[in-house]
Amino acid sequence: MEENKKLYEANWESLKQHKPAQWFKDAKFGIFVHWGVYSVPAWAPTAGCELDQNTKLHGTHPYAEIYLYCMRFRNSPFWKHHVETYGSNFHYDDFIPMFRAENYNPDEWAKLFKEAGAKYSVMVTKHSDDFAMWPTAYSDRNAVQMGPHKDLVKGFADAMRSNDLKLGLYFTWCFNVYYSHYPSYPYTDYIHAQAKELIDTYHPDLFWPDAEYAVPRQRVPASLWRSEEMIAYFYNQAKNPEEVLVNDRWGKVDNARLLGDYMTPEYASMKGIPEFYWETTRGIGRSFGYNQMEGENDYTSVKELVHILVDNVSKNGNLLLNVGPKADGTIPEIQKQRLLGIGKWLRINGEAIYGTRHWVHYGTETEDGNVIRYTKKGNTVYAMALERPGKELKIPYLMAKEGTRIRLLGREQELEWHQDGRELVIHIPENIDDSEAYAFAISPEPYCLIEEKNKPKILTVDDLQVMGLDKHW
Repeated sequence: MEENKKLYEANWESLKQHKPAQWFKDAKFGIFVHWGVYSVPAWAPTAGCELDQNTKLHGTHPYAEIYLYCMRFRNSPFWKHHVETYGSNFHYDDFIPMFRAENYNPDEWAKLFKEAGAKYSVMVTKHSDDFAMWPTAYSDRNAVQMGPHKDLVKGFADAMRSNDLKLGLYFTWCFNVYYSHYPSYPYTDYIHAQAKELIDTYHPDLFWPDAEYAVPRQRVPASLWRSEEMIAYFYNQAKNPEEVLVNDRWGKVDNARLLGDYMTPEYASMKGIPEFYWETTRGIGRSFGYNQMEGENDYTSVKELVHILVDNVSKNGNLLLNVGPKADGTIPEIQKQRLLGIGKWLRINGEAIYGTRHWVHYGTETEDGNVIRYTKKGNTVYAMALERPGKELKIPYLMAKEGTRIRLLGREQELEWHQDGRELVIHIPENIDDSEAYAFAISPEPYCLIEEKNKPKILTVDDLQVMGLDKHW
């Protein structure tokens, strides 16, 4: 055991002392990868999915990765599609031999993610269909004994690390469609054995359990899953426990916040700066797993994705953006183009994103409707305008100090400015390039004449439902 290594106990009082790792708070942008047997049918409806939670849980949903779950509901869109396309005698496991990953090149993935500006990546190692992407000793349903006949997680882990990306591993924790004794104490033993196998073999920087919300009727307490035990195990096995972290999807808890290091709203954001760290997770389209039905109109634009990233970072959060490869291991071109577009913006404006922290207020809006978001690093505040400014950018409630220097990222020369009462007026050159967002570095730190009030508290699951942030389904 390393000297002075802090050990954690399997209880709330001990685990709540752990904080999100510094690298995670500096990284801001990561890539999620949903890829598995469900990438063979690669199907989910693209219309009629804006329904209430209970209806969605019964077979109408935009997520292709829960194909097995949704096809089990007779007359659901998934069931109808499956019977019409493959026949009533074609079972989900008949897709496994078709999942061959013949064009899987994890080094190409890692290079793409790095060019996109991501600093970490999270791979789905097992989703709710119980098919493991590594050679688990606890089930024959794995990618070495079936389908691709290779350790897909090892290839991913090696490629991410060789390209200086932090490694995250997703593992379905509280929801399993295939396992016959779910939920039960034998199931808990099973997931503990597999989780430890993953952790001990690949030593991820980030462990990403999932689906505490998916248990029908009642969210099962984290105590059934012995979640605190697993979190403590993960922290303590690390060479430096302060450099690893876990998310919040470990089951229902009665503490002042969800169990874990940070919160993970899905396809949602925060209305202000919370007191805890968080990360939005979402697809580029409506699904996480590849959905062959999605077209251009179903995919979020580069500009919208940049705006989501900027908004999250201004509110003390990250963006974990998902790609869904095809069954053969290739990433669809439309998803590549979105990633490359974000990377192009970050190469110019990353100074305003990476390593920053939220300011005293997340942002404001100009009189002509241009949304402004703030970040801070050292003695510099970055004001990011989400639309192209005119001849002047008039930022309300901002007062620059004497000797302030302002520059537009991507340009070397300083910009002229003046103070007009409670507005900081920045003079904009005529020949600035078009951009998804415009980042202005202001130093030294100006005065902000408004501050964040009524910060979102540390939320429980029930709070999230009330606020409309619990959008997993």
